[in-house]
Amino acid sequence: MEIKADLSQSALVISLPQAYLEYTWPDWDPPSRWDDGISGIIADYSITAQTRHEENGGDDSNEISGNGTVGVNLGPWRVRADWQTDYQHTRSNDDDDEFSGDDTQKKWEWSRYYAWRALPSLKAKLALGEDYLNSDIFDGFNYVGGSVSTDDQMLPPNLRGYAPDISGVAHTTAKVTVSQMGRVIYETQVPAGPFRIQDLGDSISGTLHVRIEEQNGQVQEYDISTASMPYLTRPGQVRYKVMMGRPQEWGHHVEGGFFSGAEASWGIANGWSLYGGALGDKNYQSAALGIGRDLSTFGAVAFDVTHSHTKLDKDTAYGKGSLDGNSFRVSYSKALTSSTVASPSLDIASRKRTL
Repeated sequence: MEIKADLSQSALVISLPQAYLEYTWPDWDPPSRWDDGISGIIADYSITAQTRHEENGGDDSNEISGNGTVGVNLGPWRVRADWQTDYQHTRSNDDDDEFSGDDTQKKWEWSRYYAWRALPSLKAKLALGEDYLNSDIFDGFNYVGGSVSTDDQMLPPNLRGYAPDISGVAHTTAKVTVSQMGRVIYETQVPAGPFRIQDLGDSISGTLHVRIEEQNGQVQEYDISTASMPYLTRPGQVRYKVMMGRPQEWGHHVEGGFFSGAEASWGIANGWSLYGGALGDKNYQSAALGIGRDLSTFGAVAFDVTHSHTKLDKDTAYGKGSLDGNSFRVSYSKALTSSTVASPSLDIASRKRTL
């Protein structure tokens, strides 16, 4: 920190290192300035119509299909229902056809009921109703219940997703320029002292060139490389999801017992992320733990171990008892070019039966 007195202007100038300042973004308002909007009713829809006519006594057909969402906004709550419909009318003009005549088919269904609200203090979203389990660790499925999960949309645009931090020390007021393949993608001015650039966009991958130009003419230059995969989280950030409910089949029918689960990813250091989760019900439990690493020039890699335990009844092929299994997974991501990413993964599983 540097403090200077300017007696001619009757001013006291205080200069703080950039790394100690709270993050701001010109096109983003902090949660303290958010509001819930106004209450009201919404109706979104998409309608498609087509008609077909066949010459020489063929069939004539008309079809109208549509889908959309209706709902209400009540304070912080958003209540929604998705719908879809289809109407088909076919008329056969062939008198020799024993199936000639009119045929009409109609379908209307409500495909999903759900509600959600923002939790600004947690930078998360509370969702209730019918949902799909989107997980980076476990297999997804439809369920009806509730969940609380972090929402990247509540963060400034350049803090969403994963990107590495660029940090350093400026000896004087300096200009920091980040470029890729000769194109400047980020530029800022920092005061003397430590600085931290944490708002690179999550779409950035490959080799980045960093140039620090000091006021005294000194220049520092170095390259960093970055890659991304779902398990990586920005340094200091935590992403999480907690859910509970019952599995659901198509048509609003629940199947199976009550389940609960959670997963999280924590950026423990620049380029390192620790992640894990658990999912289960009274007959099945599964837990996973893994670590992800941004290898800079060499891409990104993640390794995790999953252990599962299930109770069996006598009607299964394995007989009554329990079954335990372990799964080991290695995932790798590498930007081959500025627009191509290779993401192979390897899974190894084992299992053990207990009577």
